[in-house]
Amino acid sequence: MKNKLITKVALIGGGPACATAAIQLARSGIEIVLVSKEIGGTIKNANLVENLIGYPHGVVGKDFAKSFQLQLTKAGVPIILEEVLIVEQTGNKYTTKTAETEIISEYLFIGTGSVPKKLDVEGEKEAFLNRKLFYEMYNVKQFTDKKNIGIIGSGDVAYDYALNLQNVANKIAIIRRTDKTSSLPILQKRVNNADNIIVLNNSVIKKFELKDDKIFLYVEEDGKLITMVKDLVFVAIGRKPNYDFLSEDLVSEYNNPKTDSKLKFVGDVNKDNFRQVSIAMGDGMKVAMETVKRIIEKEGYHGTSR
Repeated sequence: MKNKLITKVALIGGGPACATAAIQLARSGIEIVLVSKEIGGTIKNANLVENLIGYPHGVVGKDFAKSFQLQLTKAGVPIILEEVLIVEQTGNKYTTKTAETEIISEYLFIGTGSVPKKLDVEGEKEAFLNRKLFYEMYNVKQFTDKKNIGIIGSGDVAYDYALNLQNVANKIAIIRRTDKTSSLPILQKRVNNADNIIVLNNSVIKKFELKDDKIFLYVEEDGKLITMVKDLVFVAIGRKPNYDFLSEDLVSEYNNPKTDSKLKFVGDVNKDNFRQVSIAMGDGMKVAMETVKRIIEKEGYHGTSR
């Protein structure tokens, strides 16, 4: 039998958007529960976050994410570390279900960020299941020591992954399908100055194959099919909003938001979000403050002691 909780506001997501919102709601005396498989979000992938005011020397993504847990605990935010399986709406209440817990709430914030896009080529799934191909960096770096790494992508994430591995991997190749990049100039400059990072242009991945503890990449390069052999591969070709756990009616609301809804989407899960931590934090703060105002003014709610 599932554990059943009833709360004023439920927040789904452990990244900067929901963490910020949860802390502000807790400070305002609103009864809340935050549920997420883990705390930190995709900021844990970042080699160095350099555009946050207050960190003049930048901050390592993993270190920044660790501070979320500390601050949430200090603020007294109840946290359930479980994966959300489905979210439904019944009447004017929202039901959030994990394998172990069912949470009923009047308000619901969803800040589940984004998930990586896949190449959808032959052998990709097998390579991922055999831990030769990855989409996230934060839980894999320890396996990259002295390895020959391929990173597929041409944007900030691909370049950041390469720089993240610069001091541990042996050789790193950024593999781009064109001769253009959307990465920041400062990241391009650092990659160009790195002795063990190369950039391969006009290289389109056609297939992956596992042989002798290596991953073989079959690549179309300038009209010719060539083979590259790597120890590990990272795919960083973009991300998409993460809301697969929503019921059909809530997906419809995601696509057609209602101005008076008690369901709010914050951070990178929003369409066309620029995927910046400061934007996600601002999103969470704004929605939290608007919700506190709404609860106090329209419902006469005066908070719960903490």
